[in-house]
Amino acid sequence: KMNPEFKNLIFKILLIILLFNTLLLNAQTNDNVGTENYKNNSFVSISLLSHLNTQIPRWNVGYIKNINEKWKIGFDLGYGNKNISIYNTNDNLGKDYKLWEIRPELYYLINPKKKSVQYFATELFYIDHKDTFIDYHYFPKNGESMSYDKANFHRQKYGFNIKYGFFLFSKKRLAFNFFTGLGLRVRNNTYSEIINSQIADLGPEGGDMFGFTTYKTVEGTNFGVNFSLGVKLLVRLNN
Repeated sequence: KMNPEFKNLIFKILLIILLFNTLLLNAQTNDNVGTENYKNNSFVSISLLSHLNTQIPRWNVGYIKNINEKWKIGFDLGYGNKNISIYNTNDNLGKDYKLWEIRPELYYLINPKKKSVQYFATELFYIDHKDTFIDYHYFPKNGESMSYDKANFHRQKYGFNIKYGFFLFSKKRLAFNFFTGLGLRVRNNTYSEIINSQIADLGPEGGDMFGFTTYKTVEGTNFGVNFSLGVKLLVRLNN
C-alpha cells in the first residue's frame, strides 16, 4: 500500500505540472500582450500548496517588491497551528502544533519583457516548529530508539534555496508564480519533558522507509539537501 505522504507529494507535483502546461500554452499564444501593465509592478502573494501539506500545514503570504526591470525582492511569512489547519484532525499533528517561518528572496528576471517571465532566485529561510506528541517515538543522539507517553518537541530549520521559476502574468491583476529549487538546510530537533521514555524496537528505519517523519523523530542537529516546489497566486498592486 502506497504511503499517504508519498501520494500527497505525487499529487502536488502533478497539480503543478498540469497548471504549468495549461498556463504556459496560453502564454505562448500571446506572449507580449499587456507587458506594460505589469513589468514594473509589485505584488502580494499567497501559496496555493503550503496549507495542503499534511505533515506541517501552514498559510504563507508574501510581498514582492519591484526594484527595476531585472530585479525584484520578496518576503514571505508563514504560520500554522492546529486550529487553522484543514488537517486539524490529522494524526500527523500533535495537540499543540504551531509553526512559523520567514523567507526573504531575491529574484533575477531572465526575460522581463515577456508575458511569462522566467527567473532565478536565492531564498533564505528559517522555520520554528513546536508540538506535543502523545504515544510516539524518537531516535536520541546517543542510544537506541525510544518510545514515550508524552514529549514536547521543538524543531528549528534554516538554510537557503537556489530556485528556478517563472511568473505568468495576465492583463488582469492576477498572476502565478511557479518554482522549484534545491538548497542546503540545517535542522535541530530537541525533546523535553519526556514522560515514560523506554527503549523500543521500531524495526528498520522506524517503519518509515521513505523518511517522511524523520524531521520530527531524529534528535539533534542534522545537515542535508533541501528541496523546494510550489505555486503562488499573485495580486498586482498599483505602483
